[in-house]
Amino acid sequence: MTSIQLRTAALVAVCMSVLLVLGGVVLVIVLRRAMTAQFDDALIARAAALQSLTRFDGTKVEMDFAGEAMPRFARAARQPGEAEYFVAWVREGSEWRVLERSESLKNDAWPPATVPDGPASIRDVALPGGGAGRAVMIEFSAPHERDEESEQHGDKAAAAPAASTAPAPAVRLLVALPRTPLDRTLSVIGWCIASVGGALALASIAASRWAVGRGLVPLGDLSRRVQSLGPETLNARFESAGLPAELRPIAEQLSALLARLEEAFEREKRFSAAASHELRTPIAELRMLLEVAASQPRTGQEWSRTTETALGVLARAQSLCETLLRLSRAGAADPAPGAEARTQVGPVLTEQAARAIAMHGGDARLVRIDADETLVARVESATLAAIVGNLLDNALRHGDVAPDDPVIVRAHLVADGVRIDITNSAPALTNEDLAHLFEPFWRKDASRHDQRGFGLGLAVARTLTRASGGEIAVRHDSARAVKFSISLLPSDGRR
Repeated sequence: MTSIQLRTAALVAVCMSVLLVLGGVVLVIVLRRAMTAQFDDALIARAAALQSLTRFDGTKVEMDFAGEAMPRFARAARQPGEAEYFVAWVREGSEWRVLERSESLKNDAWPPATVPDGPASIRDVALPGGGAGRAVMIEFSAPHERDEESEQHGDKAAAAPAASTAPAPAVRLLVALPRTPLDRTLSVIGWCIASVGGALALASIAASRWAVGRGLVPLGDLSRRVQSLGPETLNARFESAGLPAELRPIAEQLSALLARLEEAFEREKRFSAAASHELRTPIAELRMLLEVAASQPRTGQEWSRTTETALGVLARAQSLCETLLRLSRAGAADPAPGAEARTQVGPVLTEQAARAIAMHGGDARLVRIDADETLVARVESATLAAIVGNLLDNALRHGDVAPDDPVIVRAHLVADGVRIDITNSAPALTNEDLAHLFEPFWRKDASRHDQRGFGLGLAVARTLTRASGGEIAVRHDSARAVKFSISLLPSDGRR
């Protein structure tokens, strides 16, 4: 699997290479156009210089061309890629006659056509011998030859054209220059740009890999820190202040995750320690009871009492194991009950109130129920019985409950489902204590004076409620009373 560093470096290198190629192409195009335009300006200047040598004396057109003044048009200058060419034609009636040819043409029949069809723009042509060149053709009227002597004496009349009535014939001039130097320069420029671009592309690969590696150093440090984590380092936290903006949310989320994991591990440790402690006590009692009973002879009646006591200890240990198993199963239960689960709330409340009263003295005035017998919730009957039973047992065991201050159970229909409120007096519980009530094995000695329980009832109730798709909450109902509110799905399953 490709690493982020290699993948990013490759992408950066590819992007830089593409940009270099595009930049090189644009640069070559711009230079080619600029140098070609400069070459064309030189070509036009040559044509203008030759045009200035043409005169009309009233009867004929002459071109005063001197090869010494323009050696590149001379025959001796005809070297590969150096010779320049021109042909001038003069119009005589309906025909064109060759007026002058450059010595560099010798006897070459160039251009192939006798006279090009009219003036045209600058274009590429094939030169004599097959070389590449560029040519321009201009058409003009030859100026009248003036009497230089008259001009020197200031005689303006005499300086007039000798035959002012005779119009000057048209002249066409074709000038061609070899483009070998231009092509050679453009080729050198192209190769230089390609070589420099290739070198820069190769350098960009190394530079991008180095830059990406440097940029990913914080990610590598974070990765190494994450790899070093384990169950014994859950208290570690990631400082996000010095990290890049992209890694800061990851570090914060990892720190939050570690905090939750540490809390969960601590909670499991407390749970395991408390469960071991709770189970160790009845096991120690049972062992001590049996060791004492076996240490000396006993009568049948004594053995009967010992057996009864041992069975009580075993029943307590069995109850604790069943409660732990129920809590474990509830934590792994589905998040909501099946669609067919329907339970009438009133009968379950009445049944669990009677069971709780029987366990705590038998006084029916300790629990007061206010519920519609026809109220139906979407929850398993056994699950609802376990939830309500644990809450009633907790209220009667640890609350300040009396016949004139009973536990009040009220079930009613609300907008989002069925709610069961269980209220009892508990003046010693503070708001801080309420946050710990659903933790397994949590006890507050000042209020939970009855140590016969295991501290698991409320944890079981909350887990079963959530597994049924509901929620359970607790708050102070008054200065002395606390209220547990169980929210369940309605019978039609609506939220």
